[in-house]
Amino acid sequence: MPTDTGKLYLVSLGTGDPDQLTLRADRIMRAADLVLGPGDAPVRYAGQLAGKPFMEAGHGLFTPMARRRDTPEAVDAEEGRRRTAIRDCIAAGGTVAVLSFGDPTLYGPQVGYLDAFRDLQPEVVPGISSFAAANAALACALTGGSTSQSVILSLGKNANAGYAGSDRLSVLAQSRSALVLFTMKTDLGRVVEELRAGYPGDTPVAIVCHAGNAAKQEVLRATLDTLVEVASRRELPFEHLVYVGDFLAHPRGDYQ
Repeated sequence: MPTDTGKLYLVSLGTGDPDQLTLRADRIMRAADLVLGPGDAPVRYAGQLAGKPFMEAGHGLFTPMARRRDTPEAVDAEEGRRRTAIRDCIAAGGTVAVLSFGDPTLYGPQVGYLDAFRDLQPEVVPGISSFAAANAALACALTGGSTSQSVILSLGKNANAGYAGSDRLSVLAQSRSALVLFTMKTDLGRVVEELRAGYPGDTPVAIVCHAGNAAKQEVLRATLDTLVEVASRRELPFEHLVYVGDFLAHPRGDYQ
């Protein structure tokens, strides 16, 4: 049954810079009686979390992702500790904040908390995603392509051998829409092969690294033909997105 005492929140931290917290996220973090999040959160957000009980949220807990990286017994134990701590805090009338970078509902590793505690009616607190921050870094009209005004968000690993989903990149490429790839476990060579099914070789491409991080943010420019070579010049960070589409050649938008 829904509780009328405590409250559970899934809170976006933005892209990682403390000054990108929303005012609402800041308020909830300061008011929380129990916090779960990335291991470095108490240091990175010391102003909001100093002295608060803290547990690591665990990457992918309460989703199948966790069970692919560890034994069922180990995952059950990890989830059990967090389940007990959260429910005890809520039952005592406390506020629990589960912290997640970016948009918690968009490939977010903590999204499983929403289903695991659905009976507590958890609330998502939105924030600045890496997608929004990367759009700002590019400073152009994402929906202003010459032949399409749509945007597709997908995963680079959908080009990997053996992927059987209906959204293989070769299929998505047919529309020539603006395509944004989150790049976990991405083989850029395979990505290029798949995208050639729809995009010409001279299609502009941008790699946005560390989107939203004032000190590290960087944009690399290429075309589909040169993407692999440009990317090979440096070690790309985990935090990067790949943008594909002729909208990159029309900063002000080429609206129909």
